[in-house]
Amino acid sequence: MNNTMERTRETMAHAVADLRSILVSGTLDTADRDDVLGFLVEVGDLYRQVEATLVIGTGVIEKRSASAERFDVSSDCRNPNEVMQRTTGAAPTTVKRWSRLAAVVKPKRTLASGEVRPAEFPALREALTTGAIGADGLEAATRPLREIKNHVKPADLAEVDQVLAAMTTTTGAPVMCDTLRDLSLRLAADLDITGAEMEEEKAFRGRALRLGIKRNGLVPITGQLVPDVAGALSVLLDSINNPHGQPAGVKFRPTDESDEETDVRSMAQRNHDALGTILAAVPNAPDMPLNGGGAPVLVIHSTEDTAHAGEGWASIPGADGTGTDVPVPFAAAKHVGCCGTIQHLTTSATGRIVKLTIDKRFFSPDQRRAIIARDRSCVIPGCHTPARWCEIHHVTEWSKGGQTTTDNGILICWHHHRFIDRMNWDIRMDNGVPEVRPPGWVDPTQAWHPTGPRIAATPKRHA
Repeated sequence: MNNTMERTRETMAHAVADLRSILVSGTLDTADRDDVLGFLVEVGDLYRQVEATLVIGTGVIEKRSASAERFDVSSDCRNPNEVMQRTTGAAPTTVKRWSRLAAVVKPKRTLASGEVRPAEFPALREALTTGAIGADGLEAATRPLREIKNHVKPADLAEVDQVLAAMTTTTGAPVMCDTLRDLSLRLAADLDITGAEMEEEKAFRGRALRLGIKRNGLVPITGQLVPDVAGALSVLLDSINNPHGQPAGVKFRPTDESDEETDVRSMAQRNHDALGTILAAVPNAPDMPLNGGGAPVLVIHSTEDTAHAGEGWASIPGADGTGTDVPVPFAAAKHVGCCGTIQHLTTSATGRIVKLTIDKRFFSPDQRRAIIARDRSCVIPGCHTPARWCEIHHVTEWSKGGQTTTDNGILICWHHHRFIDRMNWDIRMDNGVPEVRPPGWVDPTQAWHPTGPRIAATPKRHA
């Protein structure tokens, strides 16, 4: 065995044993701040060097397996990927990533034809081998450059390679991947001025939005958005999720807890609910196409027995992109019926139409403007969702005799409208003005609180 490799293996074995003992003993839990930070800095150095070894080692195994040596076969493996899986315990996808990065930093080599092919990114390869960057850093730096390498001058690409590699050694601290990626993107854009049109054309060919088949009560959505569409959606999601730059949440807690975040949804869930808000508002926009002379209307179908029991299943046509009816819980369907873009269709067991919600159930534009002027935003205190994104809810349900009047309609956001019963919020009208009573955990006094412009008024106790 090579003496250098033997000594290195012994050193690594000791290092692994030391690391294992630190983790097993719980030393990190009790170490002071400077020791923890210093320790993790050294582990980060080791981690990047190990990643570099795995990337380059994968390339070596692939090269030797393609030669007469057949390294993989002689090691009783089907291919180089299996060799790396068995020696490192890594997943096949991880090994594929190492392989891809190894191909990016191949050293200068002579082809069978005698042609000498230069290394693609020699400076970044050196940064990798010396541990200045790891696999993540290499990918962040080279991905934007690989996309433009076929239509820029090699000399320009080599200069960018040098700039990026120099950045990794400017300071003693490791360069964050996001910083490398941002710089690489800017440099690539400067080099590839004429490539913008090519990228746009390629992006438009790949744009897509697909609805999957419902599973476990959810319809998956996949696809790729062009940047301007993604940017527009992002702005809308942000404006709905945090319209005033402050967290949503009720404000009825004691003073010392008044800033506690009460919205327990994850950001992904909040984005979903914000998209629901957008989709509820868009059909009534002035420039939207009409369907049968009116705004597009989603029809939710339920049977007479389901409607009578108030539970069971309803169905939404084409909700999963297949054009077929998708079952949804009736309780969920019931809560979206106040929106003017949705109607309920009820049929008997024989298929006869026995009930269809009609326009009188839906608030007119004039009524909506009046309610907006009164409520200003979602009536749930602390929500702050602007009026333009809110739906209008019948305080007394239409099915229970509630009228479609301004005295029975309130502004409420998609999220609170959808889950109002589950959240245990109560809403009532006091002489045509809405009041809310929060759940007991929010306000143990169970007082009725005014909303909108009257929110500063004194709450009514147990009225």
